[in-house]
Amino acid sequence: MRIKLTLPYETILEEEVDKITAPGAEGSFQILPKHIDVVWTLQPGILILSKDDQKKYFAIHKGVLVKKDDIVYVSTFHAIEGDSLDGLNEAIKENFKKLDDREKKAQKVLIKLETDTMRRFMEIEL
Repeated sequence: MRIKLTLPYETILEEEVDKITAPGAEGSFQILPKHIDVVWTLQPGILILSKDDQKKYFAIHKGVLVKKDDIVYVSTFHAIEGDSLDGLNEAIKENFKKLDDREKKAQKVLIKLETDTMRRFMEIEL
């Protein structure tokens, strides 16, 4: 089967694989070539691509996996390739923590904007 791994701005991988192990909402799951067509949401974790005796590892930060016929599409906002699980573990801690911190800051700014907007509407009504 063929996998196509994409980020919002580029395709980072497109190749043949024998097996895919992905992090789902209810835990990890595997897809083999004869698997039925399906759509899954992906949680932050490790995507493992197996071909013969070789494995590729990608740390992903949420996403969607769609299997249609002989092609598996994986779309995620962030992905980091690694040679080993140990190396990816460190990369995940560093990079995804930064992303989570940025998301928290963005949420705080958004909440402040919404609060200020509501306050101004209330002042206009008075």
